[in-house]
Amino acid sequence: MTLLNPTLRQPEQNAFVPAISAEKPAKELNLSDFSAYFRASQAISHQEKNKVFRLRHKVYCEELSFEPPRPSGLEQDDFDRRALHCSLAEANSNEIAGTVRLIHCEQDPGPLPIEKYFAGRFTAPHLTPACFPRQHVCEISRLAVAAQFRRRIKDTAAKDLPALSSSSRPFNRFIAIGLYLMATAMCLEKGYYHGFVTIEPSLARILQRIGINFNQIGEAIDFNGKRAPYYLDAREVVANLLPEYRDLMQRLSSQLLTEPELVAASRQMTSKTNLQWAIA
Repeated sequence: MTLLNPTLRQPEQNAFVPAISAEKPAKELNLSDFSAYFRASQAISHQEKNKVFRLRHKVYCEELSFEPPRPSGLEQDDFDRRALHCSLAEANSNEIAGTVRLIHCEQDPGPLPIEKYFAGRFTAPHLTPACFPRQHVCEISRLAVAAQFRRRIKDTAAKDLPALSSSSRPFNRFIAIGLYLMATAMCLEKGYYHGFVTIEPSLARILQRIGINFNQIGEAIDFNGKRAPYYLDAREVVANLLPEYRDLMQRLSSQLLTEPELVAASRQMTSKTNLQWAIA
């Protein structure tokens, strides 16, 4: 779930959505450099997960008031027990810039959040989670980007925000995209091919420009802003991504996947000439 609150002033709303023009970003930046400024990783240890939960609390509870504050300063729910957590950290400072989670049904076939909030509202019954084997289903949610990385450059001089590396600033607007690419890489690694998200329709349209094609499966509802349920096949994402984003996904996957054989598999996934297994 992405971060858009209609109660916020418009400039702050826009800062949550990746700024992508119709032109290829490679004309402005070399996206292959993104992975030099931001490092992808999985939050596996208790300490690493707490960093993720602390960022989520800062964003969801303190800044946006989407969730009630917790005395612990950690934003968690029951779905975290069956979720994989990924994060991007600034390479120089190691400060966590963003996070996203994948809720899966591999050990627990219980319902996903999308099945709870959109029960009886699906308009594409053939693309709902119930239509697929539970071990191949997941939901991408709790996407959060730290304020100092999502604020516009002119806002980073505010006293409550730490200074950002001037060299990494141009890449800040691709953090949310990087998190979605990381989530897709994890979907493919784990076999969670059938992914679901609840996002703003405007964000779905923006991500479609780079080849992440969502299928809307229900009407938008008022849920911390207008949000709609979407389905995507992670295998098709690999085939449809624009080349520079496919390359970025490969680089982030190499950081995210720690086992050598998984890294090699990731490289095969991102090769346009070797997608037979991925699109079968």
